[in-house]
Amino acid sequence: MKSCAFFGHRNMNVEQYREKLQQILIDLIENEGVTQFYSGFRGDFDVYCSKAVAELKTAYPQITNTMVLSYIPQAAEHSDNAFVLPQCFDDSVYLLERYVPKRYSIVETNKLLVDAVDFIVAGVLLRCGGAYNACKYARKRKKTIFNIVDGTEI
Repeated sequence: MKSCAFFGHRNMNVEQYREKLQQILIDLIENEGVTQFYSGFRGDFDVYCSKAVAELKTAYPQITNTMVLSYIPQAAEHSDNAFVLPQCFDDSVYLLERYVPKRYSIVETNKLLVDAVDFIVAGVLLRCGGAYNACKYARKRKKTIFNIVDGTEI
């Protein structure tokens, strides 16, 4: 089973890259054998990609769409507000196996996710931020990265 993770900027107009994203996802499924997709669902790029994968499940029922949690969900005390998985996902996973201070948990989760997957689909416009740093780490780990933004070097 091959897998793919998404890393992109929190605030981004992803709609303009819809066709390119669709082509990349279909190529990964049909030609690279990717059946597992991971997303943090934390910003515009992640949400858009997660929904795109969910839509592809009709044509490719073998694919799985997993939400990556950077924090263990906590239900509010004296409340029925338990964690509810967004409808576009099949399941969720928490990758951290040791205590990490909250301010570092996303960075550490991103590193673990990069190490676990075969491919990265990126939406990186700027040479800064968490998405850029995750992709930079992926490049060091010799992962294949598809950046939907033309001309942006990672």
